Amino acid sequence: MADSWDDFPTSAPSQSTGGVTTIPAQDGHPTRVIMNMGAGDNSWDSFPTEKPTDPYGMAKQGAVGVAKGAIGLAGLPGDAAVLLKRGADYIAEKLPSIPDTGIAKFLRDESARSQGGVAAGAHGDLPGTYEVPTSQDIQGAVETVTGPFRKPQNQNEADAETVGEFLPAALAGPGGIARKVATQAIVPAAAAITAGRLSDQNPYVKALAGFLGGVAGAAISGPGTVDKLIRAKIPASVTEQDITRAGQLIEHAQTRGVTLTWPEALSRVTGQPVLTDTQRILESHAQTRPQMQEVFSDRPAQIERAARQQFDQTGGIPAMPSTLGPQARDLSNNTLTDVRQRINQAAEPFYQNAEGVLLTPAEMSHVRSIPGWTEARDAVRNGPNGWRVANMPDNSVGFLNAVKKHFDNLAENAASRFNPERNHETQATREMQASAVRQIAEVKSQDYQIALDIGRQGREQFLEPLMQGPIGRLAKKDMTTQKAINVLFPENPVPGTEGEIRNAVFQLARQRPAVAEQLVRAHVEMVFNQAARDLQGGANQFAGAKFAAKLAGGAQQRENLRAAIEALPNGTARWAGFERLLDIMSATGTRQPKGSLTAFNQLEVQSMSTGGLQALAAKGASPGKWMSFANDAFKAWSLGRNLDQLARILTSPDSGQVLRNIVRIPPGSDRALVMAGRIIAQAGAATTEQRLKGSSQNQRGDVGRANAQ
Repeated sequence: MADSWDDFPTSAPSQSTGGVTTIPAQDGHPTRVIMNMGAGDNSWDSFPTEKPTDPYGMAKQGAVGVAKGAIGLAGLPGDAAVLLKRGADYIAEKLPSIPDTGIAKFLRDESARSQGGVAAGAHGDLPGTYEVPTSQDIQGAVETVTGPFRKPQNQNEADAETVGEFLPAALAGPGGIARKVATQAIVPAAAAITAGRLSDQNPYVKALAGFLGGVAGAAISGPGTVDKLIRAKIPASVTEQDITRAGQLIEHAQTRGVTLTWPEALSRVTGQPVLTDTQRILESHAQTRPQMQEVFSDRPAQIERAARQQFDQTGGIPAMPSTLGPQARDLSNNTLTDVRQRINQAAEPFYQNAEGVLLTPAEMSHVRSIPGWTEARDAVRNGPNGWRVANMPDNSVGFLNAVKKHFDNLAENAASRFNPERNHETQATREMQASAVRQIAEVKSQDYQIALDIGRQGREQFLEPLMQGPIGRLAKKDMTTQKAINVLFPENPVPGTEGEIRNAVFQLARQRPAVAEQLVRAHVEMVFNQAARDLQGGANQFAGAKFAAKLAGGAQQRENLRAAIEALPNGTARWAGFERLLDIMSATGTRQPKGSLTAFNQLEVQSMSTGGLQALAAKGASPGKWMSFANDAFKAWSLGRNLDQLARILTSPDSGQVLRNIVRIPPGSDRALVMAGRIIAQAGAATTEQRLKGSSQNQRGDVGRANAQ
């Protein structure tokens, strides 16, 4: 068409000759001449846009990044307040139609307060209000002392600064330094740098990449929900060494065919409940009940097998158990007889030296004046042992000693409870007669006095203690197997009696090892049989614990049992095995009945259903009921996942390293604030170099335009 704008030229023709471009005058503009900077190139791109990379410059810029990162953490409250204010302003301005409920209402109210000057973010100016400094404020204050921070001279220096900005936030909080630097500084910094280069340094893309990299690194390096749950339940006093000891106990139990859980083993080695509440919940909850039942279903049979195997190592099964008591009696009497003989052997040389010493007639007249002397003399001469003194005259010390022994026997018989004519007055008379004869003989012969002292001391130091202790009680005529067991292993032993038990068993084992071994086995097996009786609801899950408590629950019971077993042949090794069995059995008793503490169980389950993400989501969504269904669904999913993970950790023998890592987490440490600091610092680091580059590009553009003109 004639009036089409297509017929008009869009620009005046230009002419280019000899490196000079001429633009004819048009629209009131004069003719312009432009010098070409190169063949076919009339742009500023041929000039370098940044300085070459310098390692020292990168190091300097990295240090600047570390300073900015530290400042970013210090200014976190102010930065968060500013972000909150901006969000509130945006909601109030852009979304006025949202109902006045929940987060929207809160943000609008916050915006209204900020516009009214009431504690609005970091820069209120009302009298009496405190201005929370932002990272920008802090950096400005620092720069008044140090001067402006150095600017990156090229992209590599800008990247070094980005990495540096991530370091302070990465080093905050618990955990190993190398792991935190790798996962919470290098990973998010690399993500931000890579995203920037792929998106032409888009600040929002870089911020998102840094955020995601930081979250991923923190998730890897920080404790997960289950780790934090376990850390919260483990007492602060539990150490890595306790974990190691518990692992050894679990391994010992495995070698005996018994499966122990970590709560059971830890509670045993530390002497305090550790994770037993958590295990009880896992046994009761429908989610993990089948898995826990599988662990404990064979517990009674495992305990039975382990106990019987240990009993076999302690002693064999007697062919006639009822004969053990009488055999122990005879062996004990042998021991007493042996002690008497040893005492007599020690005194015999001195008796022999004194036998031939004769009393004078005057001294003999005192002897004859002792009441009962004549009857005693005749009884000795005419008795069954008269041949022993046939060659000794009546006035010899040897014959006087024989008469003294006769009076001693009469006194003992008068006091015997088996004597129907028992009479204490007769006993006293006989003792006086024996004493009178002894005194006369002692005065006459020093050797006789020495012989009597040896006998007296031997009885006091050796014979009488045996007579009063287990050996003497085992030597009683009416001894049975059950009585013998009661003598060696009383239910409530006297403190400090382990030495007597050790000696009694040793004396039996010295003569007949099988009798001593079978008595010990009979005792422990009887206790186990009583503890392992089936309950009304089925096999006794706590038979092992009841056995350990009944057998060696008291400190003195355990010491006496140890003394008895160690007195057997190869006793030290036998006790080591038996002690491990007792530890395993006792560990099974730390388990709590799964049906107890119903109200407490509900609180425990509720705590297990929380997670880091769910907790934040619940706080943010709680004002609106529309999130309740999603929140409940997430809680149910979290609970199931947490319970499954808890069950696997607490029942797997291979969880030792996991638990050691968990106890390294400081008790009660809350990494939420540190995590928020990382995220904000990472987002700031991701946008810093973009702002700087944009500023430098604008400066270069201004210079180019000025030169062109």
